[in-house]
Amino acid sequence: MIKKTVIINRAVPGSGKTTITNCIVDELINNNIKVAIHSTDEYFMIENKYVFDITKLFKYHQQNLQEFIKSIKKNLDVVICDNTNIAPWQTEEYTKIAREYNYQIIFITLNPHELFKHVEFQKTTLQKQDAHEISEEVLKKMIKEYYIYDDLLNPKILINKHRHIQYKWDSNKNMKTVIGIAKHFDSDFIIRIFPDEYIEVQKYIGKKILSLI
Repeated sequence: MIKKTVIINRAVPGSGKTTITNCIVDELINNNIKVAIHSTDEYFMIENKYVFDITKLFKYHQQNLQEFIKSIKKNLDVVICDNTNIAPWQTEEYTKIAREYNYQIIFITLNPHELFKHVEFQKTTLQKQDAHEISEEVLKKMIKEYYIYDDLLNPKILINKHRHIQYKWDSNKNMKTVIGIAKHFDSDFIIRIFPDEYIEVQKYIGKKILSLI
């Protein structure tokens, strides 16, 4: 009997979360498990190129969430949110609907590489037309936030009102605004992947997920 499962990826761009997701999906499909992947990045793809438009970010996140909800309501075995999901406020709506429909929640969190590697991974090449071209400044901020909110994967760690800030996206100003103090992430299992484990993990991550569902 399969436990209905939501998988939330959590990673700075260039960490390899989509590759890990593909390894999981291949294993699940080989075992006749119905799975759906939902990623806001897909809405920015134009003819196999990633074309980011901040004015559409809120709209696309909402579209991605609605498609995710449809998969949940279809009662699919495994539903994956393949966004960056660095802070709890970015995952809250996904985990809330998962709980409403009695899905367990697995977080896969990939610790960042060195900054220069993330910068390199974002460069567009002939072989990598869909690279995001995220700036070094933005990546540096994302890595910092990753570690700030990493604390909140552990429900036993006290929330620091000065460190753990809750935001929401202001679609009029196209920026995040402070609304209070962050909550802990909601999860049943956490799988952490370190950079030096990344290649090896691809060999067994699918079976690891199978063992949890």
